[in-house]
Amino acid sequence: MEYIAETEKLWGSICARYKPGHIEIAGVISSQIIGLIIPATVYVLLDVFLPSFSRMHKIQSERRQPTWPQIWHCMQVSMFNQLWIIGLHALAIYWIGFDHSFIWMDPRLPSLKTLIIDFLFGMAASEVMFYYVHRALHHPSIYVYIHKMHHKYTAPISFAAEYAHPIEHFIANVLLIVLPLTLKGTHFLSLMAFSVFEFYQAAADHSGYDFFKLPSASIYDLHHEKFRVNYSTLEIMDRIHGTDIVVWDRSSQQDVRKFKNKGQKEE
Repeated sequence: MEYIAETEKLWGSICARYKPGHIEIAGVISSQIIGLIIPATVYVLLDVFLPSFSRMHKIQSERRQPTWPQIWHCMQVSMFNQLWIIGLHALAIYWIGFDHSFIWMDPRLPSLKTLIIDFLFGMAASEVMFYYVHRALHHPSIYVYIHKMHHKYTAPISFAAEYAHPIEHFIANVLLIVLPLTLKGTHFLSLMAFSVFEFYQAAADHSGYDFFKLPSASIYDLHHEKFRVNYSTLEIMDRIHGTDIVVWDRSSQQDVRKFKNKGQKEE
């Protein structure tokens, strides 16, 4: 357990040396880099350095894949969304003063039990909230103005996780991750760990590949292909509401049963 004592000593020295506001901003930037930018870049570069492996594990066909100019455009928009969120967060910290932070700073490390509870709470809150917000974004009166932008990539790539209208990005990609745990009074390190996990989940969900992801990225990939299916991240809320079947919104329940029976026969 020596490494835990050393880690706590290091964290305590960081808290003593730097102001809470500076630590919070640094944590936000680091979580984006570690959780999203690095994994998303690795996914994109698979096409360059391991093309055979890439083609073997792509969920959708080669003809549906975006071109390199489209990929570059997606990366630019994604990076812009990350930068303006970081800038807005920095301005908010500046407004309250760098001696303060929005997230609870404790020089002691959170216990393993605390980390597990926070993680499960964050996952549950994210699953429920994201499902309803996501379905709302698909409402005809909202979709064309906000969410349609995110669905530009019907065969998504990792950076498409944050290719979104600014309003959608702020609500769905930021608030739904940080707000529940922040209101709960979660330890800063616990929230950063959860954020890294959620960012990676988003990159993996949109990667277009069928490996290193539970549940399978094919679930969310199908959402980008068919639009009106699989709104949640873990598929739990979709199963509860019956939106895990492509034809769920058809008027005839007989169509739904036929679709399920067809899938079972193909298996």
